[in-house]
Amino acid sequence: MKKLLRFFLPPFIGFSAFFVGIRYSSLYFELKFDEMGLGDLKSFMAFYRYTMPLLFVVAVLTQLLVIAPVWRAMKVKTAADKINVIIDLCFICVLFAFGIAYIIWDPHAGINRLVKLTGFLSAVQLAYWFINLIILYLIE
Repeated sequence: MKKLLRFFLPPFIGFSAFFVGIRYSSLYFELKFDEMGLGDLKSFMAFYRYTMPLLFVVAVLTQLLVIAPVWRAMKVKTAADKINVIIDLCFICVLFAFGIAYIIWDPHAGINRLVKLTGFLSAVQLAYWFINLIILYLIE
């Protein structure tokens, strides 16, 4: 049962937190499918609203295939190794955020827009992983 909780509960709580934030937003009923990819908060909310089941399946598979083995290996690591893994996680989040931001960025909007998109997407990813790791820690 504990193993099942480790794979399912952290993504469920992380996605539930984002769902509550989006669902009870004043913009929820105005979100349209064709607004995805514009690179603003409303388009991100629309993307999340319409692709949540697929994203949740990907999150559970990531939890099962990547995070669970890394989490088990972290039990025997030193504090310096754990800090290094957290820094690596932050770097990976920023790298993925930059890649996604670059894809949806309009060059005519200026480099400042790319920086804002990267920061926003990094914050979303880091918030999810923070929730995920806290839940894993509480399960142990």
